[in-house]
Amino acid sequence: MENTPKILLLLTGGTIGSAVNDNCIDVDSRRGDDLLALYKEQVNRAVAFEVIRPFNILSENAEPKHWLQIIKTLQSHQLNDYDGVIIAHGSDTLPYTAAALAYGLDCPLIPIVLIAANYAIGEPKSNAIANFSAAVTFISNIRLPGFYTIYQNSDQISYVHLATRLQEADWLKDDFTSFGGPLGIFDQRGLCCLPSPKNPTMMKLYNPSPGDVPFIKEFRNEVLALRAYPGLNYQLFDLHKRPIRAVLHSLYHCGSGNITGENGTSLLAFIKDNPQVDHYMISYKNIHGNLYASCQELIAVGGIPLENISFEAALTKLNFAYNQQECLPLNYMKREFFYEFLRDAQENGYVI
Repeated sequence: MENTPKILLLLTGGTIGSAVNDNCIDVDSRRGDDLLALYKEQVNRAVAFEVIRPFNILSENAEPKHWLQIIKTLQSHQLNDYDGVIIAHGSDTLPYTAAALAYGLDCPLIPIVLIAANYAIGEPKSNAIANFSAAVTFISNIRLPGFYTIYQNSDQISYVHLATRLQEADWLKDDFTSFGGPLGIFDQRGLCCLPSPKNPTMMKLYNPSPGDVPFIKEFRNEVLALRAYPGLNYQLFDLHKRPIRAVLHSLYHCGSGNITGENGTSLLAFIKDNPQVDHYMISYKNIHGNLYASCQELIAVGGIPLENISFEAALTKLNFAYNQQECLPLNYMKREFFYEFLRDAQENGYVI
């Protein structure tokens, strides 16, 4: 006789925990009960849920302190007593919380799955129940340890994403994508991995850098992110007067940035003028290959290139790196926690 799966369910608000009243979407604490009731009504499967509500907010209001609240909630439980964890979360900041769990928790022996919804429960086009049902089945049947997000896009396909590769939803269809592509699709056949040289080909418990994750007591919000665009005036950011420890520069696709601009538009001058701050740069694929002149000059004056990592994962990771005390921030940034770096599968030992 098959044992009844035991799942720890964290309800944090978001659209999946909201109701619509007078054209206003807002969190409603009763939505969690509706989520479970509709699931039990539509799916004939016995599942034991333990429900916890760490907070109840729309995810656009989420901050790093909320990541820590979820992490502490999970750490207060013996996770090995469960078959898995589902975290119902808002879609706006889902990629950041997803990455944060991989940086803030030891690699688990069970699946931890984050879900969201495009519309509130009960709305005709809502994928809330589809996402929740897929997460329950994934945990119960696949039992794949690690951190994941499952989300049904507008094509009606449920995609499984590695938590540290999830990118913000697009503005047109509210669909989610992964940096380098999703891990796979999830349907009645189970998990069907999509062939990609950047994805693990066989998944099991994997911790590329063994050891406990560094402890985080609090987030001081001393990390700034800037995205390159024509005419960006760096003089608007006076880093000498503000407690900024690191800046993440999201550069153009080939790792280039403005180095000749005048009147504050030169990133090269900005890095030179602010040596007290660590400047990280993303969009690099191979810093040992051919680089544009601007790339080389930015690195020469102290810019720190990060290879093959998404904006969401890099920014979240910087927040952790600069709020832990156990290792140098740069060493923290180089450590791989859960597949956040895109690498060729065999190069990274992904065929396991």
